[in-house]
Amino acid sequence: MEWQLAAPTLIELILCGFIIVLAVAVSILYSHVKQLRTALSDSEQNNASAIARTEALAKNANNQQTEAQARTLVITRHLQELDEKQTDIENQLRELKLQDPSLRLYQRAADLVKQGASIEEIIEACDIPRAEAEMLMMVHKQNS
Repeated sequence: MEWQLAAPTLIELILCGFIIVLAVAVSILYSHVKQLRTALSDSEQNNASAIARTEALAKNANNQQTEAQARTLVITRHLQELDEKQTDIENQLRELKLQDPSLRLYQRAADLVKQGASIEEIIEACDIPRAEAEMLMMVHKQNS
């Protein structure tokens, strides 16, 4: 049997052309899909590293806030203790002033000076010498 080569028909030529076009299109699509997968993988890696950095920053900020709150609490306690000590010292000072009779006289004399009493009134009320009464007048007038 002899092989005869028959001329291809128009439909066969169209089909061959269509198959070639499809093969080219599939190869182009495959290339694009491969590029998109690579880009997606890179994007996922970048996002993962950005999320890790953000989480680290958030953890650091949270730690700093916790430390600041702890410091604030300690400082508040110290300030309360200092305030209590200051109040105790002021109370002790008042008690000491009240225990010394001479200081009570001078405190009363100073109060009279502030109220505008004369030197004679201060001498009579507090039983202190004139020189001391004049000195108190000068000191308290300078402070006013």
